[in-house]
Amino acid sequence: MSLKVLKFGGSSVGSAEALRRATTIVRSELPQGGLVVVSALKGTTDQIIEACSAAGRGDLAWAQTVLAALQARHLEVAGDLGHREGLQAAWDPLFARLDQLLTGMAMLGEATPRARDAALAVGETLSAHLAALCFEGTFQDVREVMKTDARFGKARPRLEAIREAAGVWREALSPGVLWVTQGFLGSTPEGVTTTLGRGGSDTSATLLGEALDAQEVQIWTDVDGVLTADPSLVRAARPIPQMSLGEAEALSAFGARVLHADSLAPGGRAGFRLVVANTLRPDASRTEILPVPPARSAGEVTSVAYKEGISLVRFPASAGLEPPLEAARSLEEAGALRFGLISSPAGTLLAVRPETHAATEVLGTLAASGLACESGWAVIALVGEGLRADPVAALRHLAALGDEPIGGLLTGSSTVSIAFLVPESRLGNLIPRLHSRCVDGL
Repeated sequence: MSLKVLKFGGSSVGSAEALRRATTIVRSELPQGGLVVVSALKGTTDQIIEACSAAGRGDLAWAQTVLAALQARHLEVAGDLGHREGLQAAWDPLFARLDQLLTGMAMLGEATPRARDAALAVGETLSAHLAALCFEGTFQDVREVMKTDARFGKARPRLEAIREAAGVWREALSPGVLWVTQGFLGSTPEGVTTTLGRGGSDTSATLLGEALDAQEVQIWTDVDGVLTADPSLVRAARPIPQMSLGEAEALSAFGARVLHADSLAPGGRAGFRLVVANTLRPDASRTEILPVPPARSAGEVTSVAYKEGISLVRFPASAGLEPPLEAARSLEEAGALRFGLISSPAGTLLAVRPETHAATEVLGTLAASGLACESGWAVIALVGEGLRADPVAALRHLAALGDEPIGGLLTGSSTVSIAFLVPESRLGNLIPRLHSRCVDGL
C-alpha cells in the first residue's frame, strides 16, 4: 500500500466549519484510507496550561472554571456536527481525568511537568476522537507507537523503539483502513504520557511517516505553503512550489513560517515527500519539500527569512572562549534560542533570542557583570540551493545594501543560506528590498 499521512493543526480543526473542510480534504486525499494526525482544537492547549497553572498555585476554582469552558466549547462543536451523543462514551472519562489531574495539582500545590503532560494529552485525545467520527475513521492512540524518553514537556523520540512499535500499525493500515490519531504525544518505556515540545504535532506526523514507510506526509495549515517572504512585509511574496529539505531547514532555523526543524529530519532519513498546504484553500498552491533538491540557477535565492527580538552579548578578546560558551549554555537552558556565536581575535559575539522570563533574567545578570548587552536586533537570512553553486552571490546582495549597519555574518554548516544581523528597526525596509533584488530580480 502506498501510505499517505495527513496532519491537521489546531486552526484546521478549531471549529465545526474547520472540521467540515478537513473532512472534505480527507475524503479527497485519502480515498483508499491512510493515517490522519490531528492537534487539539485551536486554543485548547493554552486553556489547559492556564488551568494547570491555576491549579498549581492552589486556585482550583479557577482551574475548574477554565475546564468547564473548555468542556462547553467541545460539546458545542460536537453538537454543531451532530456527534455529541456519539462522543459521550469516549469524552466523559477524558473530562473526568482532566478534572482529577487538576484536583491533584491543587492538593499538591504544584503542576509538575509529568502531570502537565498528562493534562495536555486530554486535549489532543478529545480532538482525535471527534475527528475520527467526522472523517469516518477509527481512533488509534499514538502512544502505542510514539516511544520517547522521560523528559516531560520536551521528550525526545526513541527512533528504534518507534520503528519496532509501528510494526503492528504497518500491518493493519491496509487499503480501505482510515485511522485517526493524536499529535504531540508520546510515552516512556513505562507507558507514562509525554509531550514532544515545540513543533510536536508536525514532528509526530513525520516520525509516523518514517516509521510506517509512508510515501508522502501532508501538513495542512492556514497558509498556501512556504512563502518567499513574510507577506506582512512583502506584498509580492508568493508560495514556493518545490524546495529542498536543506532550504526548509534553513528557513525554519531563521524564523520563517515553515515546519519546525525536528519535523524535517524524518523526511531526510526516510526520503518521503513532504507537502505543506492550506486548509482554507485546498486547491491553492502547495509547497513540496523534496529529499532531492530541485534545479536552481547559480546564485538563486529562494526565500528571505528573518527573526526579530535578537539580543547581542559582546565579550572582549581577553575573556577567551569559555565565558561565551558558558553564557550560551546558561541562556539556552533558560529558554533562549541561539542564533550565532562569532569569535575572532577582537572578541566574541553571542546572538540569542530570549523567549522566556528566565532567559531575560540571565541576560540581565550578564549585563550586570559588565558585559555589553544590546537588544533590538534582528537576523535576516538569504536561503536558496543556488547559493551552493555561487556562494559569493549572497555577498554581492549584501554589498548592494550600501551603508546599512550590519552587526555580523552568521554562517554554519549549511551552504544554502547566509544570515546577518541588522537593527530591528530596519526590517520593514530591508526585507522588501532584498526580496525585490534576490527573488524577484532573478
